[in-house]
Amino acid sequence: MSPAVPEYSGVSFLEAWFDDVDNSHPEIAALVGQGGAHAADGARGMFAQRNGGNHIRVYLIQRAPADWIHQSGLAAADTAAIRARLLESYADWSPQMQRLITDNDGPYVQRPIFALPVPHTWEHNPTVTLLGDAAHLMPPLGVGVNLAMLDAAELALALADSTTVDEAVRAYEQTMLPRSTETAKLLEGGAEHLLSLDLPDHSDAEGDDLVRS
Repeated sequence: MSPAVPEYSGVSFLEAWFDDVDNSHPEIAALVGQGGAHAADGARGMFAQRNGGNHIRVYLIQRAPADWIHQSGLAAADTAAIRARLLESYADWSPQMQRLITDNDGPYVQRPIFALPVPHTWEHNPTVTLLGDAAHLMPPLGVGVNLAMLDAAELALALADSTTVDEAVRAYEQTMLPRSTETAKLLEGGAEHLLSLDLPDHSDAEGDDLVRS
């Protein structure tokens, strides 16, 4: 459908999980609360999120090569060695915050952040289209899953209301492509905001609502 290739943002996430948090990690559960918590010092960041099933997911955020674990001579499965390297990087952070590095259950999961070029468009095909991340991969700032669900709903409605698949695909793309381009421009480089000491200033009200959602 498209020759576009996602580009690495220069920001890498390392995912850590905490299980049975209210019983096994009560201090971390209290720190994160029932929603999420975010901290950054300009070069490093952490984002913690309460999930279902009494789990908390934490992203440790740094500017680094996409394969920084391998380039550091470490193995992805060597949790102890990665943890030691992270503690060096976050050495100036408080002991309370460092527990988000040291107390996780299980291995870390490396998640380098990629995004599709903006705008991302393709030549119309009468029977095939794209939606969700395949259409508009963006930094993970709380927008992607919402747009994917909206894409799916609008495409389903277009298919139900149109006489041909081609007509439905055209109607869907005429709405989805401008919306995704506008949102992608708003969030372009947004992974850097997770490291910043300042909150991003989104002057567009509609985009601001998307980020908060």
